[in-house]
Amino acid sequence: MRYFTLYGNFVKNCFRRETMYRFNFFVNLLTVVFGYLANILFFTFVYDTGIESISGWSRYQVYCLLATVWIVDSIFGGVFFFNLIRIPSQVKKYELDGLLLKPVNPIFVISMRQFNFGLFSGVFFGIAFLFYSIIKGGLSISLTGAFFYFILVICGVVLLFSILFMMVTFSLRFVRIQGLIQMFWTMMDLGKNPHSIYPMALKTISTFIIPAIVIYNFPAQVLTNANFFNSLNRGATIVIALIITGLWLWGAVTYFKKSLQHYYD
Repeated sequence: MRYFTLYGNFVKNCFRRETMYRFNFFVNLLTVVFGYLANILFFTFVYDTGIESISGWSRYQVYCLLATVWIVDSIFGGVFFFNLIRIPSQVKKYELDGLLLKPVNPIFVISMRQFNFGLFSGVFFGIAFLFYSIIKGGLSISLTGAFFYFILVICGVVLLFSILFMMVTFSLRFVRIQGLIQMFWTMMDLGKNPHSIYPMALKTISTFIIPAIVIYNFPAQVLTNANFFNSLNRGATIVIALIITGLWLWGAVTYFKKSLQHYYD
């Protein structure tokens, strides 16, 4: 309960800041909306040429994937992203020392101190577009599929956090890591398209090594119960996502703790 109270105070402070700078809030909001609308328009133009499916994905199944990308990125961006990318700067300016001295879990305080309402608001647009895609496409969605979709969306957010957290943790040893942060979104872009357009080698790497497909494709597959990776079914997809998420989170936390020892030295 102490951490819930503390996080509530973090969010309140961020909300006060956002209300002071309303223009910045709306700029962030429009950036989110227009960025994802561009992807939606691209696939709309592709399907309007007369193509009925892209490697087995119908128009509205792809739209469900794009809505999932919107939702996952907005949650991650609003809650974690701006906290994590500040870590290298905090290391360089010795600001991290003050955060580590606080009587709370260091991972909690450095990764959840700031909340970006502008980016997080994209979640509601993504959900609205998801419902539009399901209804307009006449897709059959079960309560079980919806429940596991929610679970895999959370897995996707945790995976994004774990991967970027591990990358920025390198700053505890090497200080300057701007190239790694730029590489992060480049790698994640692989998962924002239907996985079946990629050759098997790239699909395997993007699933089991750099799990971009797990982050974005897996929730959409479980929701629509279609277009699974190779011969997997819904159950196997969920189990693989949970295992990969657990391994990445454990690896990120373990590496951070070891890097802290190096930082203190």
